[in-house]
Order: sequence, then structure tokens, then C-alpha cells
Amino acid sequence: EVKGEGSLAEKWNRASAVATEAANKTADLSPKIGRARPLAERSVGHADPGAVSLAYIIEAIGQEL
Repeated sequence: EVKGEGSLAEKWNRASAVATEAANKTADLSPKIGRARPLAERSVGHADPGAVSLAYIIEAIGQEL
């Protein structure tokens, strides 16, 4: 259970906003492992595609709630 005031939809939408913010912050990171590692510094300034995709999924579910 998520603590705090509001319906499931309201809580989900707050979580969606946090996920989107966190995904956007990945643009400041330089990858150390994974598929983006060979691009390292060239990846800086671009948000992680997996994080962005997850944020989109969370947002879409929130719209349906």
C-alpha cells in the first residue's frame, strides 16, 4: 500500500511524475556497463531509453486509472 492521501489513480500519477523526472536525470550520467558503455561520453546528454520507456508505460497506466 502506498501511504498518503488520494486515490490509487492520484498516487499512480504522482509516481509517474517521479519516474519521468528520474528518467530525465539519467541524461547526466555516463554509462559504465551495458549496451551504451562503448558510447560513454557521447551518451551524456541523452536520457536512458529503458528508463524513458518505463516512465512512458507508468504514465500510460496512470491515464487508464
